[in-house]
Amino acid sequence: MPESLTSREKQAIATKKRIYSCGVELIKKHGYDNITVKDIAEKANVSIGNYYHYFRSKYDLLVEIFKHGDEFFEAEVPKILEAYTDCKDILVQYFLIYAKLAINDGVDMAKNLYIPTNKMFLTHGRSMQNMLIQILKNEQEKGKIPGTFNCEEITEKLFIVARGVIFDWCLKDGKTDLLAEMEDIISRMAESYIVR
Repeated sequence: MPESLTSREKQAIATKKRIYSCGVELIKKHGYDNITVKDIAEKANVSIGNYYHYFRSKYDLLVEIFKHGDEFFEAEVPKILEAYTDCKDILVQYFLIYAKLAINDGVDMAKNLYIPTNKMFLTHGRSMQNMLIQILKNEQEKGKIPGTFNCEEITEKLFIVARGVIFDWCLKDGKTDLLAEMEDIISRMAESYIVR
């Protein structure tokens, strides 16, 4: 935290982090649909009113979880991808980072995020998707992806496939090699879009 923050501002940041951490812990343990704002507030040792000071709803907590995922991508993807020049390798590495995000969260958290009621996966304009759209457009400009393909549609299809791979990993209680599966399937998908 910057030194210029007042003790009150530091306390507010700490309280929001505590609410977030407790919410994530409860989601891992009980599932998003099975917890309430009251549960989160009690776990974080704050009033319900204090919860609503930091998050407008329980859904806002989910938004914050996905925001953390986007921030992880913004921090990690550019450094990792600069080492790759082949279009297929770039797409595979991108989705290996996506898989690592699920692994870092743990299979219990993934099981509670990769559910049909979680509409955050359908949110357009998130930086994770925007980053991939831009990568695809760059590759299209280099002639690696035909101009007849729509980069937004490719992004959507690749994410559908990647979510399916993670969902399968969840179904199998994390006992499969998620990285190997993601690499294999995204490699095959990427081949269908790339000019060779």
